[in-house]
Amino acid sequence: MGASPLKFSRSLRWLSPVVALVVGCFDDAALKAPTSDLGAVDVPSAADGGDAAIDARGDASLDAADATVDVGDDLGDATLDADASDGGPACALDRVLVTTTNFMSGGYALGRFSPTPSLVPSTVDAPDQDHVPVQSGCVVYNLQRANDVLAVLDPMNLPTVARRIPLRMGSDASAPYQSNPYDVLTVSPSKAYVAQYAVPRVAIVDPSRDGAAALLGSIDLAPVRAMADMDPSGSPEPIAFARVGRRVFLGLQNLNSFAPSINSALAVIDPERDVLIDADPATDGTSPVQLTGRNLLAMEATRGGRLVVAEAGVITTTTPQRLDGLVELVDPATLRASGALVTEMELGGDIGGMVMVDESRAWVVVTQVPASSSSSRVVEVNLDAAAGARIIRTIMSTGSIAALARDPSGNVWVLDRTMGAAGARVFNPMGMELTSTPLSTGSLPPFGIAFVP
Repeated sequence: MGASPLKFSRSLRWLSPVVALVVGCFDDAALKAPTSDLGAVDVPSAADGGDAAIDARGDASLDAADATVDVGDDLGDATLDADASDGGPACALDRVLVTTTNFMSGGYALGRFSPTPSLVPSTVDAPDQDHVPVQSGCVVYNLQRANDVLAVLDPMNLPTVARRIPLRMGSDASAPYQSNPYDVLTVSPSKAYVAQYAVPRVAIVDPSRDGAAALLGSIDLAPVRAMADMDPSGSPEPIAFARVGRRVFLGLQNLNSFAPSINSALAVIDPERDVLIDADPATDGTSPVQLTGRNLLAMEATRGGRLVVAEAGVITTTTPQRLDGLVELVDPATLRASGALVTEMELGGDIGGMVMVDESRAWVVVTQVPASSSSSRVVEVNLDAAAGARIIRTIMSTGSIAALARDPSGNVWVLDRTMGAAGARVFNPMGMELTSTPLSTGSLPPFGIAFVP
């Protein structure tokens, strides 16, 4: 897991990824909104191991020039459509890859999502106990967070690693979490962006290369770091990508010494020039998109080009909970946030994840303290409903949810880490469970999920 007194707000470490999977290849006509690990967030956990290294930052040797462009100069598509394809004939997705961990050892399970959901635990051990799969642009990755490695997997022999891209830049080669890769977005067959939670730079890599030769450069995030974020890491805690049209959005938690004392934001990147876009040219400097809430947890671009963001606020593990989180929309054309559409007060607990089922319906993970056998729920909300009528129903209740994601057929997979009942549960878009019992992931509980070729 992480490595220093982890930011209490970083929502439960096992909630990763929590941004839905909207998959596709890299052509501009069908651009991708990735998984996120969604975006995962951290909280102290005895199972996670020591946290002293998460603020050990690597050398800034790969920094690119601090170049930015204004919104007015951004040649974005007129209809900022998000990709909703299944990858097309060159990238037919028909399997599911689940990573597992108890934060001492890691593993995998592999199966099918259609016509009948299935999983078979793998006999292969993971090289990192803190690892998350991502499918982006027809490339299958495994984010090895403690090892500071972006692994490119062989889709013909999953979960075998085909290429290994090292991201660690520090002088202490043995210290974990020096870069802490949190998400990856494939821009083209020879270029991908890596969100590095522990350093203030987006790594630019070539996923078709192996080793250090795959490191192409970086994008400096210092210009969009909040002034109130004064922790020594220098990092604005980037956790998740989404792509809408010809703009890439990167969620920034903006935690100040592990506390969500300031609002989160979205850095906007021009992927053609690998530079930041100034979201507010009327003000000095390079501005990100300012969000309404704190501690961004999940972000997803829908098929119709809507950008939905969930912010968890302060995460507490003792009563009373501080319910200050919310879900809001960001207009990808004007780069302005809508303000709260659904709040944690309405949901009755802390936001712990989100997936969009369609253009208006979101399924939100809601957690409550004290923990119990039913302290985690998946709640359906309608973001287009009138105020006061947004909460539709509870889809399921359980003890602990690691992640949820929508597969290419439209069904939603919920990774249940409840002791004695751990596994993957699958629901159709109407909320009917398709699994009579959780699909087993073997001796280790599930942690991350991706839908792969």
